[in-house]
Amino acid sequence: VFPFLAILHAVFISLFLGVEYQDGTLRNKLIAGHSRGKVYLSFLLTAIAGCFAILLAWGLSVGFGILKFGWFTAPAGSLLLSLAVILLLTAAEAALLTLLCMLLTNRAIAAVTAILLMFGLIILGSAFYNALCEPETLSAAIMTGDGFQVGPPEPNPRYISGTTRLVFQFAVDALPTGQAILLANGELMRPGLSLLASAGILLLAGAAGLAIFQRKDLK
Repeated sequence: VFPFLAILHAVFISLFLGVEYQDGTLRNKLIAGHSRGKVYLSFLLTAIAGCFAILLAWGLSVGFGILKFGWFTAPAGSLLLSLAVILLLTAAEAALLTLLCMLLTNRAIAAVTAILLMFGLIILGSAFYNALCEPETLSAAIMTGDGFQVGPPEPNPRYISGTTRLVFQFAVDALPTGQAILLANGELMRPGLSLLASAGILLLAGAAGLAIFQRKDLK
């Protein structure tokens, strides 16, 4: 469930910013004397806060699980580190969606494009993750007079190795949706890399969106 929260983030941000365009609120803020930089940053912070609210609602379901199955067995430090990764990857997704939706003035087009973007990132993260999960060898089942037996291990042609494996692993650790998949499966092994990647996406998407919005024609 957690990786698909990105879809809810896309719906929220596209509708929120779409209303700002549709109702003319955005232009009114600029006419009132607010700079474009402040307007964009205010929308980005609001988008992040909204995504955190969605995250909090999802967290309530985790609370019910704790009541039923007990508290986490992982050390407190690991839990806090995972929480930091969750918050930062959510902020990174919000930054990407804000960049997209602030550039698309049509609310319907923005909503569809945002959902497709997040869905595509989920598929991409899943594709990299599934490729990494391929075993190095496979053992085929052989029918003998004594029934089915496991044959000798043979190389798996779909196994990813070498530089390609490093690239795939980096992609899973760096993509917000890849991080979400790792967290959902309890396999986040490089939280430091994930934190740096999410911070980089947040800063780059924020800076790019701010620079483009400064020059965007809002008439």
